Amino acid sequence: MVPDLEKAIHEINSRMRLLKTLQEDSSNVEDLTERDIMILGLLSEQGRMNVSQISSAEPNVSDSTISTNITKLWRDKKMVSKTVSPENQRTTIVELTDKGRKAIELVNQQRAERFKTLLRAIEMTDDEKEVFTRVLTRAITFLDKHLGKSNNE
Repeated sequence: MVPDLEKAIHEINSRMRLLKTLQEDSSNVEDLTERDIMILGLLSEQGRMNVSQISSAEPNVSDSTISTNITKLWRDKKMVSKTVSPENQRTTIVELTDKGRKAIELVNQQRAERFKTLLRAIEMTDDEKEVFTRVLTRAITFLDKHLGKSNNE
């Protein structure tokens, strides 16, 4: 990678993390890990899911790690509920509680604000936005393959 580009990416990443920290410091969101946010976001998008379905969304993470995160979100943070499936007693169904729904809504709102701030700072023309979108789409495709995510997720 070109050193100046690598430095610019590092600097943007640093500032976006700072914006995130400032947002989190001023809100009352509990400490959530990136994996917690991924689980809450998935449940927000998909609705009720079993633990295996949640685990399959993050292919390079063990089922037991996902299960541990879900248990913390359930027992410690009260952001998800867990129930035994009536059809299969060995299957646990997970869904968002009101607290979890509010938390992921706030996280998504904060993310949107950060990206709006970034896009305002960049001041792209319509042509630049088109190019930027194509570049990001290529990066997403590459990263999905690298992370073992299937195209239908």
